[in-house]
This record gives sequence, structure tokens and C-alpha cells, in this order.
Amino acid sequence: MFEIFLFVNPVGIYCYDTEVLIKDAIDELNINSSFHFVPIINSKVIKEDIIRRKNNGQKIKDIPRYTIASFQALRHYNAIKIEYGNKKARAYLVALQRVMSTDFNKYSESLPREIAQSLDLDFSRINSRKIARYVDDSIQQDKDLARKFNVRNFPTTIIFNESGNYNGVMLEGILAHDKLIKLLKDNGCVAREPKNYYPVRHLRLI
Repeated sequence: MFEIFLFVNPVGIYCYDTEVLIKDAIDELNINSSFHFVPIINSKVIKEDIIRRKNNGQKIKDIPRYTIASFQALRHYNAIKIEYGNKKARAYLVALQRVMSTDFNKYSESLPREIAQSLDLDFSRINSRKIARYVDDSIQQDKDLARKFNVRNFPTTIIFNESGNYNGVMLEGILAHDKLIKLLKDNGCVAREPKNYYPVRHLRLI
């Protein structure tokens, strides 16, 4: 059983591709896994994504709008998780990222509502003041988890093999499909030869 945590900028340029890659690897190997999104937003995360988009040929026309959309995506994800569960929350975030990953300027004020409706979610329920405190608590719990694992870059993937000795690895940045497959095939999370691909730090599940 693999426990996978994906720490992401909810509207980050590379996060959608990383999420798809991990899902494809899990499906390809037909492994038993538990997959967790951990979206994080702060000024550093926003600044880094703007720079990455610029380097990728994307120009954000309205940075304040980007900032608002980032925090809105974070709150919507957590509200949906609370009201509808993790699966619906992940579906919402992936749908949002699918639109925005290649060009943030495709974002519109109506987009979150349209995506919510396509998933049969009550948008007013997601934005209800009644759950605002619970949303704040959920966001704080994710921040605490990122701090606990010393996550510094986004996206960051943390994989634990619960069937083994509970050792884990942290994979920072963009993942390579073949090397992720190799890591999982080698019973993962021990990563005897982690060099020559992505930064790896060893962890232990507590």
C-alpha cells in the first residue's frame, strides 16, 4: 500500500502535469494506493509560479486577479472536501487546473461556478459562511503538514510504502515518468539509487 501526498499550488503551471503523471503511473502498475492532494498558497508560491509561467512564455495580464483566483481555488478545494469528500475536491481542482495550466488568462469569474455545476456541486453551499471556520481549519492543517515534512517547493511528491518499513522519499519538482515507474517498481520509498533524476529527501512516516 502506497501513501502518496502531493503538495501543490492549486493553480500552478506544473502541478496539473504532475498529478496526471502520478495517476497514470499508479494505473499502469495497478498498485494499491491512497492519494492525497495538499494545496498550499502563499506569497512565495504565487511569485514562483508567475516566474515559471513567464519562463514558459505565459504572460499574466492581471496579477491581482491571479492572486485572488489562487486563494479562491484553495478555499473552494477545502470547502468541497468538507462538504462532498476528497474525491470531488480532487476532481474540482484537476478540472480547474486543466483550463489554467497552459494559460492563466483563460480564467474567468464564472469558471469556478461552471466547473462546480459540471460536477453536480452546489456552489452556494461551497461558499457558505457556515463552513468558513472549518475551511480555515482545513487550510491550517495542510500548512502544518507541509511544515512537518519541510516542504519547500511546489509541486512536491511524498511517497510512503506502508507495506515496507515506512521509510519514504520526497521528490521535488517535475517528475519523469520512467523514473517514477522505476521508483515504484523497486518497492519505492527506499530509493536505493535516487541520484541523477530529481531531488530526493528521505522521510519516515510518523
